Amino acid sequence: MSLLQRIFSTLACCSLLVSSFTLASDKLPLSPDQLSQPYPDIAVTTLHSAPELIAVFKQHDYQLEKIANSSKLPAYFIENLPDDLNSLPVQQKTSGFIRLLLPTIQAVNDQILAVRHQVEVLANKETTEWSSNEKQWIKQLYASYNVKSGDIQQLLLHIDIIPVGMVLAQGIDESGWGTSHFAIKGNSLYGEHLPAHGGKYLTTPGGHVKVAAFDNLYQGTASYMHNLNTTGAYKELWNLRHQLRKQNNLTGYELVQALSHYSTRGEAYVDNLRALITHHKLDSFDNVELDKQQSLRVRFTH
Repeated sequence: MSLLQRIFSTLACCSLLVSSFTLASDKLPLSPDQLSQPYPDIAVTTLHSAPELIAVFKQHDYQLEKIANSSKLPAYFIENLPDDLNSLPVQQKTSGFIRLLLPTIQAVNDQILAVRHQVEVLANKETTEWSSNEKQWIKQLYASYNVKSGDIQQLLLHIDIIPVGMVLAQGIDESGWGTSHFAIKGNSLYGEHLPAHGGKYLTTPGGHVKVAAFDNLYQGTASYMHNLNTTGAYKELWNLRHQLRKQNNLTGYELVQALSHYSTRGEAYVDNLRALITHHKLDSFDNVELDKQQSLRVRFTH
């Protein structure tokens, strides 16, 4: 190959690299509820029982106190629930449920923050500087989050995390520590009814109530957070979250006070969530980061 040919070859490679980088950087993040494949592309470990899961956690030294102290959370994704959590001793059941759900909650929140960050970037640019892809992306977010005003600051009020402690407390309360029929059969931990636009569901005995069902725990968690971030009944939650964020005090214990409309139990529901958060130290995990160097996918067969 001549010197001139080598130069053209090098330039072509550089051009390809730049082109690839541009395409990658132009890719705008999807809301977690829109991800069809949220899990890492690794082999799935198949388990059959809750004791097997506890054994896996022990083998990998996955302990809650260690996570709280190090703020490093292994990316151990449990796709669905075993049907025998109640067979475990109480301490194993409670810590096991928290451990199996924690990475999923963090992953959903991380995806929400990725979307929020990109919206903030666009909010600081003139709309005339937005690309056609960015304009279409924002338009879809307005529709998805039911923001009719076209106000990007209003959109940011909707696109934000639900603190880990609050998600865990609601999952615990609504699913009975992962032992309810709807949690085991439908990956539905948070008491969501079937939304107006339809979808998968399970019914209560007699078929009077349709409860939303999901393919995995990530989708169920993402849908629950999206519900809180879009339904008008939670406007108080959005405003309180905005204030708490400004005060650097966005915790589950503080935010659950805006959930009196979530349950017919009203303030008693809020009191119970706060008791769960306090007793089980569920706000200890607010600042953890997923360590993607430690990845695991677990799926239960029933």
